Amino acid sequence: MQLERIQQALQEEKLDGWLFYDFRKSNPIAFQVLGLSLNDMYTRRWFYFVPAQGTPTAMISAVESHVLHTLPGERLVFRTWQEMHAYLKNTLPAGARVAMEYSPMNDIPYISRVDAGTVELIRSFGVQVVSSANISQRFVAQLTQEQVESHREAGRRLIAAKDRLFVELGEDLRRDVELNEYQVQQRFLGLIRQSGLDMAEPPIVAVNSNASNPHYKPTSNTYSPIRRGDLVLFDFWARLPQPDAIVADYTWMAFAGTKDEIPARQKEIFEIVKTARDTGIAFARERLATGEPVEARSVDDATRSVIARAGYGDYFLHRTGHSIGFIAHGNGANLDNFETRDKRVLLPRTCCSVEPGIYLPEFGVRSEVNLLVLEGDAEVTGVPTQQEIRPLL
Repeated sequence: MQLERIQQALQEEKLDGWLFYDFRKSNPIAFQVLGLSLNDMYTRRWFYFVPAQGTPTAMISAVESHVLHTLPGERLVFRTWQEMHAYLKNTLPAGARVAMEYSPMNDIPYISRVDAGTVELIRSFGVQVVSSANISQRFVAQLTQEQVESHREAGRRLIAAKDRLFVELGEDLRRDVELNEYQVQQRFLGLIRQSGLDMAEPPIVAVNSNASNPHYKPTSNTYSPIRRGDLVLFDFWARLPQPDAIVADYTWMAFAGTKDEIPARQKEIFEIVKTARDTGIAFARERLATGEPVEARSVDDATRSVIARAGYGDYFLHRTGHSIGFIAHGNGANLDNFETRDKRVLLPRTCCSVEPGIYLPEFGVRSEVNLLVLEGDAEVTGVPTQQEIRPLL
């Protein structure tokens, strides 16, 4: 646990404290910020209050008085709910502004880890509960330099594996080898693992209308053939085999044929998606360069507007991007003003995907890169970025 860093963040956010609460491991953000192990048994409620200045206080059940033993500060052990209430009331300063894993109106469900009743309880002591959405990013989303480098390296290896796969698929098509989504998925998984990366789940390989389902995945029992003239979506993500390594996550579109054979309609849709992707990136970089705070939802708005103006707004079914950490979908800001209303600010040394898509009944198109937010700028990883549908022949 980084007590000094937490208290410095509280002071900068002008908060009086941060009240962590958990019941049966319902609050993974608290575990991550406090550096707690999820392997221990937690069957009772616990609280841990970190004031902006001074000594923290743990409030724990007598049934599990050993929990939070690695954390500094005073320990108060309650037996009854009345004792728990009394400890909370005496510990929390009346009138204080205290952060909790709560999101007003459930705008950001990834942050809403504290139930409404517990928030009501804390408010009953005259305490103002505010969302920890922005402050928690400093601890669950901001990366060390080593983690940044791990993301870059994973990106380089993933793109190289994708290039090898595309060459192999081109050779197969020339020899009229029978191909299907599942077979290609498993081959791609093998290439990624051969490159020294960890991939917990197999990549997405989706042909034609299957690519219209953003989270479609072939299985050994359910898959479609890949034939000459098919459009194929590849979504792939992995990380270096290190505990704190950061995921890289990309999507490319390929065509099982020559460049001249790609239908004009598919080229048109890809061009719109590519323009939306690049518009969102440019918007974020321009705002970051001015030093102005960039809300994640505003990047979604900028990206989505390109697709909406082209007349395909109803076919862009998901947010523009998600936070990336040591898992593919992290707990930082998502580029989202569609599925959720993510007002969190893009902080330096965080990572997110940028992946607009258009999903028509006959085929789907997505283009995904990753954005490393830096001080006053942002870096695109997964380069070179895709500029046109990749012909496999």
